Amino acid sequence: MSQIEISPESLAQAERLVALTQRVLDGETTVKAELNLKEEELETMYAVAYNQYVNKKYQEAMQAFALLLYFDPMEYKYILGSAGCLQMIGQYEIASVSYIYASAVNQSAPAPFLHLAECLLKLKDREGAGDALQKVLELSGDAPAWAAYKNQAEAMLENLKS
Repeated sequence: MSQIEISPESLAQAERLVALTQRVLDGETTVKAELNLKEEELETMYAVAYNQYVNKKYQEAMQAFALLLYFDPMEYKYILGSAGCLQMIGQYEIASVSYIYASAVNQSAPAPFLHLAECLLKLKDREGAGDALQKVLELSGDAPAWAAYKNQAEAMLENLKS
């Protein structure tokens, strides 16, 4: 049996990659920053991912959102897009976790909780769905921007009671 030899250059490169990974995990940097990606480039990629989602190409969209999340894991719309893809392909448990992640990143938005409730209903968790819908109502308040979410949550809550 022969041993694999690792060149000093390969070892140094691996060590740099490990150090970069640790800095990303510690929140000190992002892959986006390290690659010097511009917002315009990411917006173009997002437009492609969103277009795939709208055209019901959920697997392709999910791959694009995953790449965007690799570049910037704290961008709310990337998380929401990925979660939406997971929901549309029937991966309700994973989508639920992703919606919770999205709600942690943007704590004032009711959208993640509405979609979380949809997933929980698919998973037959009526109590959890009801709690998520209550959170939608709480976050929506009387804000006109969130009226559609509030109306949908109220309708879903009414259906849960029947």
